[in-house]
Amino acid sequence: MSPIQVLIVEDEQLVADDLRETLEDLGYNVIGLTATGEEAIIDAESLLPDLVLMDIRLAGEMDGITAANVIQSRSNIPIVYLTANADHATLERVKATQPFGYILKPFNEKILATTIEIALSRHAAEAEVQKALVAAQEDKKTAEYQSNLKSQYLCIAAHEFRNPLTAIKLGTEILKQYGHKLPDQNKQIHLDRIASATESLNDLLDSILTLGKAEVGKLDFHPEGLNLVDFCQELINSLQANLTKQHSLQFTVDGEIDVAYLDKKILWHLLNNLLSNAIKYSPRGGIVSLKLYRAENHFCFQVQDQGIGIPQDIQSQIFTPFERGKNVGQIPGTGLGLAIVKQCVDIHGGVITVNSIVGQGTTFLVKLPEHLS
Repeated sequence: MSPIQVLIVEDEQLVADDLRETLEDLGYNVIGLTATGEEAIIDAESLLPDLVLMDIRLAGEMDGITAANVIQSRSNIPIVYLTANADHATLERVKATQPFGYILKPFNEKILATTIEIALSRHAAEAEVQKALVAAQEDKKTAEYQSNLKSQYLCIAAHEFRNPLTAIKLGTEILKQYGHKLPDQNKQIHLDRIASATESLNDLLDSILTLGKAEVGKLDFHPEGLNLVDFCQELINSLQANLTKQHSLQFTVDGEIDVAYLDKKILWHLLNNLLSNAIKYSPRGGIVSLKLYRAENHFCFQVQDQGIGIPQDIQSQIFTPFERGKNVGQIPGTGLGLAIVKQCVDIHGGVITVNSIVGQGTTFLVKLPEHLS
């Protein structure tokens, strides 16, 4: 541990030299001797001592109390006063500066050492209290922000629930009142709409629950040995089975891929959301590709589409829940998919980047570390 750095402000040279010798014998490091308040201010700023021993009566226009006020207004350095004058008026001025100690001349070595140690201890304690207060204030701001954010999310989620619930209610009422009059074909249309709305509700609930668990750190994380090539191929085959002829899914592997230790369920959420989004936002069809390769001790997953693209002004916000680009039009969605993707990437200690041009398509690149820390 390095010795305590002390700046002595004393205009009597003999006293200053005696102080320096005493302090050095006690194990302190005297980094400066100055005789005026003006010089004390300059030295305190340049030398940044751990403590200033300040004589009250100084040569020049500025006394020690005034100099101490300036130093304390500019930096958080504890000051201990030295004086041979203990009159009431001086004490009142000293008290107003909230000093860390007060030593009367002629000083006693033991009292000097004790006063300095108490001053340093008190300063350290006050610094910890201040640090705790700042942290508490930041925690309060964060809590308020999170509370406001969750309230916004709740309102948006309620709005997202309303549309499928309205469709279910309307379809049910039509079938209840007019079902006996409707042809079987029309009945099936309403039943299909109810089934679709129900599926949308389930998807929305699953997304909200998954995101909620991830945000509070309760999404179970169980890495296991995975054959990534087989895993990705199975996911592609599953999605391909539900595609129209407009879309085409491609999966390529570049280089040798070893067994990866990743969470299978979370990786499925990650890639499924990226690929499903790529398909959804490619309304004119085209190729959606997944490329798997290794680079810089990471497994890399590149998902690319030829869809509508993401406007530049929204790209920094796309991983925020319920955020969607202005160009999505009537394409259904909740804005939760990419928020879930980001949480899944973070849980694995990875990174995700996006490159997109409106009208040409989007490329997401996910890098997950080969070795989890």
